[in-house]
Amino acid sequence: MNRIKISPLANIPIKSSTALSDSKDTRTQQAHDPFSPFDCAPDTSNSCLFLPLNYEKNYEYPLLVWLHSNGDDSNQLRRVMPDISLQNFVAASPQASVGNQNCGYYWEQDESSIDFATDTALATIEMARCRANINSRKIFVGGFGAAGTMAFRIAFTHPDLFAGVASINGPLPQGFAPLGRWSSSRNIEIFWSQYRKSDEFQQDKLCRQLKLLHVAGFSVTLRQYPGGDELTRTALADMNRWIMQMFNSTIS
Repeated sequence: MNRIKISPLANIPIKSSTALSDSKDTRTQQAHDPFSPFDCAPDTSNSCLFLPLNYEKNYEYPLLVWLHSNGDDSNQLRRVMPDISLQNFVAASPQASVGNQNCGYYWEQDESSIDFATDTALATIEMARCRANINSRKIFVGGFGAAGTMAFRIAFTHPDLFAGVASINGPLPQGFAPLGRWSSSRNIEIFWSQYRKSDEFQQDKLCRQLKLLHVAGFSVTLRQYPGGDELTRTALADMNRWIMQMFNSTIS
């Protein structure tokens, strides 16, 4: 049965929705650096891995595959994790193929870029499994804007791998049959948010696409925030709570 769950925050202005700083958050300055680049496979050499503080090797952690925002790179993981969680789960971030170090990297929606993004995300998951104890039934993929759209593509292409997908201000993908496996994809939980003043993802588009997911039988947790096209700490914190709710609801 399809379920559309609208947050009580949807119609309340959120004063604490501040945009993320470009500088590295001082909360990541711990006794050890929990972030590290992958260095054991060429196809993931630009990916970044995060191990939670006080990592316990005998505990099966959920895994968040974070797709960096357009114009950024995999090191964005360093800036977002303090606002998501420093201890709840392992996180890994692959890097898009289009772009450069000076201007950042971009998740293009052409066929070759989609294939690269999917392959790189899958390789990043395998690298994370090599480095950490991952609960294979609790793997999530997410991102902001175009990265959120790509997260939809990756999750819907491999519905048996992902427990959930989180798209923050990213519309559903169009072109190349993103819902070609919809009968299996609708088992994936969705966290979806939109900013009221967004130019990239306007509210009327959200409403049209939400109807599509509703008809297709998807389970969606929907959030709406004030502001425009900037990733906020409030959205990241809500995504963290949603992931942990999904994780704790079925943990044995």
